Amino acid sequence: MSALSVDKNPEKYDEYSFTLPEMYRKLAEENLGETDEIREHSLAQLRDWIAKHPFIKRCRTDAPFLLRFLRMRKFSVPRAQETLERYLAMRQSFPEWFQKLDPQDSEINEVLDDFQFRYLGQDSKGRAVVSLPIKVFNVDKFGSAHQSRDCQLFLESLADNEQVQIGGYVVLVDYADITMRHIAIWSIVDVKNFINCVNHSLPLRLKEIHAVGLPKFAMTIAELAVSCMSQKLKDRIHCHKSMEDAKKHLEVKMLTTDYEGGTQDPKELKRAYLEQVRAKREELLLLDQMEIDAERYKSLWHLTTDDSIESGVAGSFRKLNVD
Repeated sequence: MSALSVDKNPEKYDEYSFTLPEMYRKLAEENLGETDEIREHSLAQLRDWIAKHPFIKRCRTDAPFLLRFLRMRKFSVPRAQETLERYLAMRQSFPEWFQKLDPQDSEINEVLDDFQFRYLGQDSKGRAVVSLPIKVFNVDKFGSAHQSRDCQLFLESLADNEQVQIGGYVVLVDYADITMRHIAIWSIVDVKNFINCVNHSLPLRLKEIHAVGLPKFAMTIAELAVSCMSQKLKDRIHCHKSMEDAKKHLEVKMLTTDYEGGTQDPKELKRAYLEQVRAKREELLLLDQMEIDAERYKSLWHLTTDDSIESGVAGSFRKLNVD
């Protein structure tokens, strides 16, 4: 692929070629309705729409970027268009979360050093497996904005990976040994807005989320987060009392050696991740050049004064399956 650009109407596009293993071609067709013909037609439609969009001023139009949205929305072009609009508006509405993702920034480097988001590779079903040990995040030094930027930096570093786009994510969230401060850094408004972004604006396919050992003192904020999720996302959350319960649903050898049965060296994973993020610095900074008239979309994150945030909170987390 040639150098990336945010010109929303370049003279020519790099020709796309599907080069993944046959397993992913089959997964793409069976799960996403993707064929060579549908992909080519959908990319053309989406590019034409971007070029004519009255409020999108600058936007990447290369295939890997646009396929994030088309694959997330199973090649429904209107839904992909809506998500792309929200994604662009989201980045400008919450710059403290989504902009200046510079791995050379000293503060970001310190957050990265905690190595909270761990990409473990693809499982036998082609899904990207991620582990998230909450306890390693330094709450004595950093807050929710740092944690959000760390998360977004991780997601953006993998977002153009076509195996991830097609296979989706399996996420293991480990709450072992967390403190009250790990929860207290998040305000109600921040939780609501962040989950709204996950629901509607971030182009990622969450296949399974395994939450392990959530302490009682974190239940209220967890209930709030779940109440803000779409029903589809709620249905993909599985709560486990222990890691042994969670392992029944995971390919254990993929885990790090922090866990019994895990085979991956966390130091080597960290080295590889930091190398990958730093290699993508130019692409990460280019994202900040994309632009939409965000004022037109301000109502997407407008918080009303009614009880819409509170409604449905009580008991929603308890209704989830617990092994």
